[in-house]
Amino acid sequence: MSGRSTLHDEVARSYILHAMLRDLADPPYELELEELAARLQTHMHVLESIRSTRYLNARGPVPKLDTPSLSLVWEYAKDPAQHGRFLHMLRVSPHVFEVIAELIRDHPVFHNGSNNPQAPVEQQLAITLFRMGRFGNAASLEDIAREAGCSEGSKEQEKKWIDQQVGFRGLWREGWVMYDGTIIVLYARPGLDGDAYYTRKCNYGLNLQVSSIMSTTGSLNKLSW
Repeated sequence: MSGRSTLHDEVARSYILHAMLRDLADPPYELELEELAARLQTHMHVLESIRSTRYLNARGPVPKLDTPSLSLVWEYAKDPAQHGRFLHMLRVSPHVFEVIAELIRDHPVFHNGSNNPQAPVEQQLAITLFRMGRFGNAASLEDIAREAGCSEGSKEQEKKWIDQQVGFRGLWREGWVMYDGTIIVLYARPGLDGDAYYTRKCNYGLNLQVSSIMSTTGSLNKLSW
């Protein structure tokens, strides 16, 4: 079981606390048996409803821009003076972008024969390059979806579909170096430059990284922090 508290756990604990406070104000031993049984049944029903309800928060439609900000790249491509902005957003020049689009345009992955047409190849390529050019917090799925004017779920489905059809996951077999890291949580905030040890997980810690590099005599493992 994960140590992370979920929204369901928090709501359940809040309701249990509410029930305890109510019992203090209105002690159960002062109630008739029928009323006591009805209160117990209500508690059980509420807790079961909290457990079985998939979404406790309202799920309304997410507002999207009629013209996503990612569409600015097409305007940047028209003006050579703005090609630097195009390069900043997609990490390639407009010419390279056009070459890549032409190379992949006829790939079967972009022609599913469905009544629901896919997004244009240029748009899919732009979203992919925009995503590949981001890292850390800037690479979050929500940010990419907002910039591209699409939903988070659609990008996850498209990514899984591409993996199934083309098998991009197998490309890692040619990799030769791998890094992984974890945060070692400190007992307390360090006295010297304590803020520098504050992590994205809202605690103070050191980042331990492990690298594995293949060599002719075997793998070399290195530690850094």
